[in-house]
Amino acid sequence: MTNIFRKTILDKFAKQVPELESSLRKAKMKLEPTLQPPFNMLMRSILYQQLAYKAAKTIHDRFLALVGKLTPTNVLSKTQEELRSVGLSRQKASYMHNVAEAFGKGGFLWKYRKIESLSNLSTKEIIDLFIQIKGVGIWTVQMYLIFSLGRLDVLSSGDLGVRKGVMKLYGLDKMPTQKEVDALAEPWHPLETVGTFLAWRVLDET
Repeated sequence: MTNIFRKTILDKFAKQVPELESSLRKAKMKLEPTLQPPFNMLMRSILYQQLAYKAAKTIHDRFLALVGKLTPTNVLSKTQEELRSVGLSRQKASYMHNVAEAFGKGGFLWKYRKIESLSNLSTKEIIDLFIQIKGVGIWTVQMYLIFSLGRLDVLSSGDLGVRKGVMKLYGLDKMPTQKEVDALAEPWHPLETVGTFLAWRVLDET
């Protein structure tokens, strides 16, 4: 997949939000979506939550060794106790079963198991669908929309890094609340992902 932040996209954002143009031109704006199916990405997101990368990768490798090919059927063939044996918490094992049930045959997200099935859904519709799974929050779905689907209209205003980045971008005296980020980002529409990514990048480059 090519970089979704094409020059035409960045130029349009700079025109819409001229006060951020200088920061935008300096930042390394590159994002190549992975185009992973939702089941795979949501499982990975749950596993990696609140863990250091190295620890999460170790558990992830053990998890894949246990279940084999990552499918809803294979995950559900293992008890939650078996899932916990590779290092997952009781809560995460439960959440993984929830995701597998949702995307498994007969589950309410079965017809959305392939990435192509999401193409006609809006960003809001995908969020509303996926957060019905217990254990999947808005932030997790937003990360899927950005890094797997490459959607350009995702504002992750609840993300701590985004809030810190917005504080720096706009020269604020204190970190803005989620509602304050929502208000500041209104001119970003429909390219909220550009602003979200820029907020992360300005923190990386400090």
